[in-house]
Amino acid sequence: MSQQLEAVLKQALELSPQEQLELIRYLSTKVSVQLEVGAKPKRDIADFYTVAPNLLSGVDAQVWVSQLRDDGMSGNPI
Repeated sequence: MSQQLEAVLKQALELSPQEQLELIRYLSTKVSVQLEVGAKPKRDIADFYTVAPNLLSGVDAQVWVSQLRDDGMSGNPI
Protein backbone atom coordinates (compact mmCIF):
# COMPACT_ATOMS: atom_id res chain seq x y z
CA MET A 1 0.00 0.00 0.00
CA SER A 2 1.40 3.39 -0.96
CA GLN A 3 2.17 6.03 1.64
CA GLN A 4 -0.29 8.37 -0.04
CA LEU A 5 -3.10 5.82 0.26
CA GLU A 6 -2.21 5.14 3.89
CA ALA A 7 -2.40 8.88 4.62
CA VAL A 8 -5.79 9.18 2.91
CA LEU A 9 -7.15 6.16 4.80
CA LYS A 10 -5.93 7.62 8.09
CA GLN A 11 -7.73 10.89 7.26
CA ALA A 12 -10.85 8.99 6.26
CA LEU A 13 -10.94 7.26 9.64
CA GLU A 14 -11.02 10.67 11.32
CA LEU A 15 -14.26 11.54 9.50
CA SER A 16 -17.66 11.01 11.04
CA PRO A 17 -19.55 7.91 9.93
CA GLN A 18 -21.83 10.12 7.82
CA GLU A 19 -18.83 11.75 6.14
CA GLN A 20 -17.28 8.33 5.54
CA LEU A 21 -20.47 7.19 3.79
CA GLU A 22 -20.42 10.36 1.69
CA LEU A 23 -16.80 9.65 0.73
CA ILE A 24 -17.68 6.05 -0.18
CA ARG A 25 -20.60 7.21 -2.36
CA TYR A 26 -18.45 9.82 -4.08
CA LEU A 27 -15.59 7.42 -4.80
CA SER A 28 -17.82 4.56 -5.95
CA THR A 29 -19.70 6.87 -8.33
CA LYS A 30 -16.48 8.32 -9.71
CA VAL A 31 -14.91 4.90 -10.23
CA SER A 32 -18.10 3.51 -11.83
CA VAL A 33 -18.13 6.35 -14.36
CA GLN A 34 -14.45 5.82 -15.14
CA LEU A 35 -15.04 2.10 -15.67
CA GLU A 36 -18.03 2.77 -17.96
CA VAL A 37 -16.02 5.17 -20.09
CA GLY A 38 -13.29 2.60 -20.56
CA ALA A 39 -15.69 -0.30 -20.99
CA LYS A 40 -16.18 -2.16 -24.23
CA PRO A 41 -19.19 -0.98 -26.24
CA LYS A 42 -22.36 -2.94 -25.56
CA ARG A 43 -22.74 -3.77 -29.23
CA ASP A 44 -20.32 -4.82 -31.89
CA ILE A 45 -20.76 -3.10 -35.27
CA ALA A 46 -21.20 -6.55 -36.82
CA ASP A 47 -24.44 -6.92 -34.82
CA PHE A 48 -26.06 -4.41 -37.14
CA TYR A 49 -25.25 -6.29 -40.32
CA THR A 50 -28.65 -8.00 -40.53
CA VAL A 51 -30.62 -4.85 -39.64
CA ALA A 52 -30.44 -3.46 -43.17
CA PRO A 53 -28.63 -5.96 -45.38
CA ASN A 54 -29.67 -4.18 -48.59
CA LEU A 55 -27.78 -1.08 -47.54
CA LEU A 56 -24.65 -3.10 -47.13
CA SER A 57 -25.02 -4.73 -50.54
CA GLY A 58 -24.98 -1.50 -52.54
CA VAL A 59 -28.67 -0.50 -52.58
CA ASP A 60 -29.08 3.27 -52.24
CA ALA A 61 -30.29 4.15 -48.76
CA GLN A 62 -33.03 6.51 -49.96
CA VAL A 63 -34.34 3.92 -52.44
CA TRP A 64 -34.40 1.31 -49.68
CA VAL A 65 -36.28 3.63 -47.27
CA SER A 66 -38.79 4.60 -49.98
CA GLN A 67 -39.38 0.95 -50.83
CA LEU A 68 -39.77 0.12 -47.15
CA ARG A 69 -42.38 2.88 -46.76
CA ASP A 70 -44.25 1.88 -49.91
CA ASP A 71 -44.34 -1.78 -48.89
CA GLY A 72 -45.41 -0.84 -45.38
CA MET A 73 -48.36 1.22 -46.63
CA SER A 74 -49.64 -1.60 -48.81
CA GLY A 75 -49.53 -3.99 -45.90
CA ASN A 76 -46.87 -6.21 -47.47
CA PRO A 77 -43.97 -7.06 -45.20
CA ILE A 78 -40.53 -6.80 -46.70
